[in-house]
Amino acid sequence: MTKKLLQYGITSFVGLVIVLGVLLIKDTFAETEEVEIWKDLCDGVFISAVFIMSVGLLVIATRGGTFDMIKYAMIRFFSVFKRDVTDVKFRTFYEYRKAQQEKKLDFVYLLIVGAVFLIISFILLAVYLKIEQ
Repeated sequence: MTKKLLQYGITSFVGLVIVLGVLLIKDTFAETEEVEIWKDLCDGVFISAVFIMSVGLLVIATRGGTFDMIKYAMIRFFSVFKRDVTDVKFRTFYEYRKAQQEKKLDFVYLLIVGAVFLIISFILLAVYLKIEQ
């Protein structure tokens, strides 16, 4: 339970840091117009949501085996530079693939936190559009 809370907490913190970074880049704290402030908030939260969800989707792709051949090729390439060339952890791609399938990668928290940030950005967009009129 605490591991889950830590995952959600750290991911949310990273999302908030991204929002803060966007607000600093756009110089929102010096802005005096309310419409611009809401627009910048919406942009920051949306960028954070897209980043977090993209990482989650990348983990899904990795878990599905999309990059297994590339990773195995790199492992085999660098094993050539070892002193004992016969000391290889995975002799075949099949062995490597089986070992990768046994690993459990948790990614749901990335999608959930990203979705929450996305919902918040839509709410901020609605507020921005309401104020802009």
